[in-house]
Amino acid sequence: MKKVLSIVMVIALVATCMVALFACGAPEDTLQVYTNAGFAPFEYVNSAGKVVGVDIDIMNYIGKELGYKVIINDIEFKDILNQVQGSKLAVGAAGMSKNDERDKVATASIVYATSVQYVIAPNGTFDADAVVTLDAILAAADKIGVQAGTTGQYLIEDYIEEVEGKNTTVEYTNAIVASTDIGSTLQAVVIDELPAKSIAGANSNLSCWKIDAEPESYVLYFNKDAGDLVKKVNAVLEKMIKDGTINQYIINHSNGN
Repeated sequence: MKKVLSIVMVIALVATCMVALFACGAPEDTLQVYTNAGFAPFEYVNSAGKVVGVDIDIMNYIGKELGYKVIINDIEFKDILNQVQGSKLAVGAAGMSKNDERDKVATASIVYATSVQYVIAPNGTFDADAVVTLDAILAAADKIGVQAGTTGQYLIEDYIEEVEGKNTTVEYTNAIVASTDIGSTLQAVVIDELPAKSIAGANSNLSCWKIDAEPESYVLYFNKDAGDLVKKVNAVLEKMIKDGTINQYIINHSNGN
């Protein structure tokens, strides 16, 4: 009987320790980072199958500075803010442009990088040094690939609706996948500047052109109740911007271009 009682007490003690660990320990020391690894150079999968990129380096740096373990979660871009809304220790780090709709459901960090929209299409679709208008894109492409939930998708779809165009968009998980359908299903893909340059640079049949549209600001997104964390992260980001760390990350992951 004493032996059975001892075993029961040990089990109870272990259970109590496990509850204490999960309630008070590990979660408080871990940042769950949500990204979509099809947006080089900001996030992509390297030859070893690991998610790497500018945003990953930024989050690892922040984690080290603030004493957090960083866990990278590669999910669909359109689902990132849903995850962020579920935890005060969740971060959306995926080359996310700051906009009013996202600001309604999550809190943005300070701006750490800027970008513009580009169009990827077969070589010679537009003049070499052209800044391409949305009208020119619609004239050249009946079907346009977009990454679901991105600024590029909203930009082109809103304009198609505005001008009552007959063009259609096709949603993809990322622009890398979309670009493989250029010349068959699609005539063009719209995505941010550096991912567009990365994709075009890796495919001799494709080129990319700047779109005549407003520039965008990249931010990290946090839970609405994570005010203290946002303040701490912003302080680290300011330091990284000032000393050139983020710019160096961009150069490193863009092969120096």
